[in-house]
Amino acid sequence: MVSYIIRNISESVTLLRLNDTDVKYFEANWHIPEGITYNAYVIKGKDGAVLIDLWKQKYSDLFLEALKQVVEPAEIRYVVVNHAEPDHTGALEAFSEVNPNAIVVAFPIAESLLRAKYNFKNQFKSLKNDESLSFSDITLKFIYTPWVHWPETMMTYYEQEKILFTCDAFGSYSIPDGVDDQVADKEYERYSEKYLVTVIGSYRDNLLKNIEKLNQEGIKPAIVAPSHGLIWSKNPERVIQLYTKWARGESDGKKAVIVYASMYGSIESVVKRIKDSLPGVNFKTFAFTDNRRDDIEDALTEANGAKVIVIASPTYEVGPHPSIAQLIDIFSMKMKGLNKPTVLLTSYGWSSTADKRNLKAMQDAGFKVIDQATFKEKIAENDLKRVVSSISAALSLQP
Repeated sequence: MVSYIIRNISESVTLLRLNDTDVKYFEANWHIPEGITYNAYVIKGKDGAVLIDLWKQKYSDLFLEALKQVVEPAEIRYVVVNHAEPDHTGALEAFSEVNPNAIVVAFPIAESLLRAKYNFKNQFKSLKNDESLSFSDITLKFIYTPWVHWPETMMTYYEQEKILFTCDAFGSYSIPDGVDDQVADKEYERYSEKYLVTVIGSYRDNLLKNIEKLNQEGIKPAIVAPSHGLIWSKNPERVIQLYTKWARGESDGKKAVIVYASMYGSIESVVKRIKDSLPGVNFKTFAFTDNRRDDIEDALTEANGAKVIVIASPTYEVGPHPSIAQLIDIFSMKMKGLNKPTVLLTSYGWSSTADKRNLKAMQDAGFKVIDQATFKEKIAENDLKRVVSSISAALSLQP
C-alpha cells in the first residue's frame, strides 16, 4: 500500500517521502519488487519557503496533502527542479494550481521539457552554473551536473546547513524502514548499486566528473539528500565513496559472474563443469532456461562488481539466444568501457554466427574478452581446461 512519511531532517528542512509499492518496473523496464521512494524537501525560512523536487504525477493529491502538513503552499516562493524527469516533477501541475506565483528554478533546458509535459503558468528562472539564490535566511547554490542522468540535471547546496540535494545521484531502490543512513545495511547498499547501474550506468563517467567537480568546489556536505532512498546524515562521505567505487566498476574480491541460457542442457552442463573445476570461487550465476529466468537487473548489478564475467549462449536461429542477445545489449549500454575480463562460450548444432556476433558486441563495448570457446553440443576437454585456466588467471588464483 502506498504511503508517505514526513520527517524533519534538520532545523529548517523537512522530508516528504512517498513510498511507492505499486511500481513494479522502474522506467517501465527495471524490475524492482523492492519498491522505491520519491523524496521532496521543504526548506523553511523566516520570509517564505523553498520546495526541492516533487513526486510522481499519480500521487499529486497525496503530495499536496503531505505538503499542507508542513507549510501553506502559498508560502513557497521557489520550486527547485534538480531534474525534470516526471518521477520528480509530476506533481508540479497540481502544485501550480494552488500556488501559481512560486518561481520554478532550474537550468534552461528544463523549462522546455517541463512546459511540454505540464500545464503550469508559474514564472521560470533559468540558472547558470554555480549561480546562487539568496532570500531571507536561505542561500542556495546550484551546481550544474549534466547527464546524471539527463542533460539538465543539477544539485542544490543549502549553504546554511550544508545540505546537498542531489536528486538521482546517490539514490537507491527499496523502501527502507528508516529515513537516514543509520539503517543503510548491506542489502540497502546492494539496492543502491542496482539503482546506479540500471539508471545512471550509461553515464558513469559523467557521474565521476561531477563528483570531482564537487570536490574542486570544496563542497563537503553534512547531509546528502537524494530524491530516492535514504538521507545520508550520519556518514555522508560513505555514499559518495560507494558511488565512486560502483561507477568505476571496482571488483569485490574474487567474485565471478556467470550468465547463461540453456535450451536443452548443453550450456548448462558446461557451466556446471566450470564451477566444479573452481570450487573455491564465489560464482554468482544467472540463468535463462525452460524453468528458470533470473532478473537481468540482478545479473547487471553483480557483474558491475565482478572480477571476471562468463557469458554462455546456445545458438538460436544461427545467432545468439535472444535472452543473451538482450543481456549483451544491456551490458554494452550500462557497463561500457569498464574493461571487464570476459569469457564467451557458444554451443551450436549445425552452424552459428553467435560467437562472432557476441565477440564483436562485447569488444565494441570495451569488455576485455580473455577467452572464447565455440563447440558442437559438447565442449572439448582441452577447451574446458583452457577456459578454466583463463578464469582462474583473471581471478588471480594460486595454481
